[in-house]
Amino acid sequence: MEDRKTDREISDLLLRACHDLRTPSRAVRTYSELILKDGAAGRNAEMEHRLGFLVDGARKIDVILDGLVNYSLALQIDPAGFQRVRMDILLRGVLMKVGVALREAGGEVEAGELPEVTGQHERLTQLMEQLLRNAIEHRGEAAPRIQVEAMRQDNAWQFTVHDNGPGIDADYLERIFLPFERLHKTAQSGAGMGLATCRAIVERHGGRIHAEAPAGGGTTFRFTIPAL
Repeated sequence: MEDRKTDREISDLLLRACHDLRTPSRAVRTYSELILKDGAAGRNAEMEHRLGFLVDGARKIDVILDGLVNYSLALQIDPAGFQRVRMDILLRGVLMKVGVALREAGGEVEAGELPEVTGQHERLTQLMEQLLRNAIEHRGEAAPRIQVEAMRQDNAWQFTVHDNGPGIDADYLERIFLPFERLHKTAQSGAGMGLATCRAIVERHGGRIHAEAPAGGGTTFRFTIPAL
């Protein structure tokens, strides 16, 4: 009970901080974009370059704040509000959300029979969407091929999400679940909160999540959810 109370306090603090930071961040971005659009900066290449840094920086701050908000909401998961969730139907909804990115990448998702579990539908959707987006965004040269499966293990269901991407170094498989760690540190990388949020969601559903680097290549994520 004390741990859950602490989680809620941390979550509330993060949400308040994100709310307070969002307004000045968007103000910087909005007014920088307005100056760029009015053409005045176009007569000064150095000024335009500096304004571009401001706009890009404000966008990155927004991405970080979005990641922190999602992580904060995951910390607030309350098992008392759990309902039955059909994971096959949930996956169909997720595929609709990632459909554009999946088609643009030429990818496909194969799914086996998925069970019904108890949990918070919105957060479980977020979990599955994040794992699929990781596979799509961090793909290799080949079009992404993603397999989603579930297998009963004692009193839990183990879900597997496997991709054919470039894989992750074995020494990094645990670190990727830490806040602000990124799979690939590029200019387009996100906040580094996605997998930390996935872990928070799974653990607050009473399960565990980890990543594997199979000998055949790609990356496999496995997470458990207690069975009904």
